[in-house]
Amino acid sequence: MNNRSLLPVLALICATSLGASSGLYIKGLDLSSFALSGLRLGVPFLLVLPAIAQKRLLLGPREHRLKLWSASLMNAVRILLYILAFKLTTMGNAIVLLYLWPIFALLLRCAGMRRFPRPGQILILLTAFSGVVVMNLHRDFSLQGKDLPGSLFMIMSALILAGTMIIFKSTLKNMSETHTLFYQNGIGALVFLPFLFAEVSSVPLGHLGLGILYGFLVGFCAFGMFFYALKRLPVFQYSAMTYMEVFFGLLFSLVVLREQMTVNLAIGVLMVLSASFLAQQSKAEE
Repeated sequence: MNNRSLLPVLALICATSLGASSGLYIKGLDLSSFALSGLRLGVPFLLVLPAIAQKRLLLGPREHRLKLWSASLMNAVRILLYILAFKLTTMGNAIVLLYLWPIFALLLRCAGMRRFPRPGQILILLTAFSGVVVMNLHRDFSLQGKDLPGSLFMIMSALILAGTMIIFKSTLKNMSETHTLFYQNGIGALVFLPFLFAEVSSVPLGHLGLGILYGFLVGFCAFGMFFYALKRLPVFQYSAMTYMEVFFGLLFSLVVLREQMTVNLAIGVLMVLSASFLAQQSKAEE
């Protein structure tokens, strides 16, 4: 593998490691879901805003305007559902249901192309998803009480994520990753930042600082690298390799939350890493 093809893979690994930390921020910060959404979407939006304004692209390129703002609206809904899901259900349920999105993406892509997935694609994606399930067999998968709405929120978030990734994959052909970040977060930032401003006076300064760090590391850095990789990798390879986030999520849970390693966790990790490796070697074309 040459450097040109290796860089998107490395960027995706870094992005998944940062993305895996999202649950720690969401569960640890004393902020409402709306205010957290404002930080997650508002920080990258405000960072990129000056560059977009200087180029007079606030409304977006005319040929992609409808797609971009439709995806931006979808992403605003997705982030709120994502944060609500982590607040309402267990992390085990949330991570499993989040990783329905590559399955949704593959199915949406095949439906758009009016063809069935190749057997090899189905096998790798099922292996990766099965690995996530195996890793969480020891967790509480009960859908009692608040677990049910939380799980439904994450399923809807995963479906929306699949749709937005397909849209941004098409627009990234003619746009930079930085510009894409602006439109991805635009509508959500405008909607949710007022909720953050309403709460900011009652939020501990440390929590506010961590929330800003969350928006910067996950919203700006991680998704900047996600888009860099998405622009250069086939959707199939990209979606399968994002399962690396599960590995990093497990690592954080062991180091930060002091969770214990179990046999099913070890088997699940091997399945996920094997699927990601096979996806990296795949020659699948769009």
